Amino acid sequence: MHIISALALGIAANLDNFGVGVSYGVQKIRIPFLSNFLIALLSGVITFVSVLTGHLLGQFITVANVLGALMIVAIGFWVGLHKSTSDNNLPAAVPVMKTYSVAIKPLSCIVKIIKSPSLADLDANNIISTKEAMALGLTLSFNCIATGVGAGLTGLAPLPLSISVFLFSMVTISSGYWTGWKTASNRLERWSQLFSGVLLILIGIYELLN
Repeated sequence: MHIISALALGIAANLDNFGVGVSYGVQKIRIPFLSNFLIALLSGVITFVSVLTGHLLGQFITVANVLGALMIVAIGFWVGLHKSTSDNNLPAAVPVMKTYSVAIKPLSCIVKIIKSPSLADLDANNIISTKEAMALGLTLSFNCIATGVGAGLTGLAPLPLSISVFLFSMVTISSGYWTGWKTASNRLERWSQLFSGVLLILIGIYELLN
């Protein structure tokens, strides 16, 4: 039954990517296939490492499965409630945080992209290049870390979940972009965060009961 959880987590972890895709589609910022592939690959790798970390921590925690399930539920509540409690019009993909002036240029870019993923188009040519995709992929992978650790604590295998995250990342970003480009509306973007949170809560409860 862990395969079902892996598929559901792959969807939940990438619904915010759908929101980012919608945002880019509305702004007509193109995401080429290779850039989309690199974003998905980075998400998959970070998920793999996070799940392995969860497995390692589980060896020292007697109630690892319960803790992991509760962790996924907590993440779901945070994700689901975050958008509705934010006064910003930022894409739903990332947490709201202040942008500080940082002397280290690469770190400064990452912080700005965390605040607004559209800033990943650093050269403002309306195309996300491979280099820009790496920075964007890193920011979009942040939510995979806590979710991956929680999944590892519940006993989920790292490879199925990583593949699921990779595949659904490819699908959600491209479909989100197409939706935003066709409709020129970010209405679905606003709901993707809530759907993601609810799905994570249901997965956590499912793992808790099993």
